[in-house]
Amino acid sequence: MNDIHRTTKVISWQESWEETFRQEKENIIAAIESAGLKATMHHIGSTSIKGMDSKPIIDILMCPQDKTALEAFLPMLEKAGYMNLGECGRPGRYFLSKGTEENQTFYLHLCYEDHPVAKDQLLFQKIERNDPGVSEDYIRLKDLLAEKYPDDRDSYRHVKGWYIHSVLEAYRLGEKDALNELNIEDDNRIKYWIYELDMPEEKKKEIEEFCTLHELTIDEFAEAAVRHFIDREKSDPEGLRKDMEEMEKDSEIRLIRCYPVYKGETEAQALKRTLAEEAEEKLKEEKDR
Repeated sequence: MNDIHRTTKVISWQESWEETFRQEKENIIAAIESAGLKATMHHIGSTSIKGMDSKPIIDILMCPQDKTALEAFLPMLEKAGYMNLGECGRPGRYFLSKGTEENQTFYLHLCYEDHPVAKDQLLFQKIERNDPGVSEDYIRLKDLLAEKYPDDRDSYRHVKGWYIHSVLEAYRLGEKDALNELNIEDDNRIKYWIYELDMPEEKKKEIEEFCTLHELTIDEFAEAAVRHFIDREKSDPEGLRKDMEEMEKDSEIRLIRCYPVYKGETEAQALKRTLAEEAEEKLKEEKDR
């Protein structure tokens, strides 16, 4: 294999990459349509992110339409110059390569759009384009790794992969409503949640000072705590159970209730509605006894 496939040379983003992808996309479409096949093509990877440092290799995500068998595309792609390298440890995804020159080498990922490879690639691309902090960190990481592992593509890829995985996991955790995880109803009518906490004045003052320092509201602090418990439930359920037992014995903070404020509703109206719902639920429980 040529050095471009073994080394980790990273260069500044090139405007020409967009046109190079467009031309290759047209080549691939012409090749597969000659066999009556159709697929959606996405320009992915760092060359697709304006301003992102990248290896001079164009990554393409190819997703067959109508769930056509992946294998049906392989002969046409091979005729178009691609080398089929198999699944490469990702069942349900074929990895193909074409070219040996900078800016004219292509990596093609062939899988369905609901495959984890496709989902991760498109989500990370979305995050990079919308979160400058992630993009800046990713550029620094890639430049450092390229310097540290100039001839070790595996180490470069593995460390970079850990970063991407952590970003995706954090994003997906944030996208999920923590309250849904606790079986508390949520829908698009809700503006925000209110948490009623019972605690000593000294503890309340301590938390208020913490929130002021970190520019948080009490409700945001409480929701962060809820998300922390959800994360612990997934990663260390036994440890969380023991901690909760200790907290029930010794905790100075008690959650009285949490309730949503709907759009067009004041906090006073939300509380009145919540109290009425609690009274109705209590009455129902008494009737069921």
